Amino acid sequence: MRFLSKYGRFQVTCRRLIVEHYATGTSRVLQEPLEAHFHEGALLPEERELAIATWTFNGGYQEQDEATWVPPDYRIGLFDSELAQLAHGWSDEDRQFVESHLLKVINEDGDPNLILVPRTLIPPPWPRYDEFAGTPNELVQRLLDDGHNFDAVITYEKSAQNRPDVLAALERGEGISEGLVDWDPDEEEVYG
Repeated sequence: MRFLSKYGRFQVTCRRLIVEHYATGTSRVLQEPLEAHFHEGALLPEERELAIATWTFNGGYQEQDEATWVPPDYRIGLFDSELAQLAHGWSDEDRQFVESHLLKVINEDGDPNLILVPRTLIPPPWPRYDEFAGTPNELVQRLLDDGHNFDAVITYEKSAQNRPDVLAALERGEGISEGLVDWDPDEEEVYG
């Protein structure tokens, strides 16, 4: 999940650090902290537009011509939970805990400085695509016959059902639609 903050270097502590100190001067960490660090940059165009439509950014820099305002991208913080999981070595449970805590902050606490970026889905190739009963190869053949864009279908499949066998067939079918490989080659006979 991706979250936006009105402030570039915003931080939310989802689980605090708990340390036990001993009389010998040593200490032991009982609970590692989980923190969501927001950073500037890496905004997608639709995320930038969402932030500008949601918040008002008072004050700002001007270009050298003293008339053009600098876009507030440097003030908008972005947190991607999947990238944070990779960077910090979190487990799936830790990532889900951070996501649920940020959703709680947004929904229950009503923090106006955070928003969840809605996940945009590409529409399916046809309305009942998800209920297709044939094999992956039959699905690819239907997509070829109907002239669908394989990039869009692959993107939809990854975001909706993410079936490995269908994705493999679609990736093979993408090469066919571009004329790179022969989908169902005829057996070659060698005459001697």
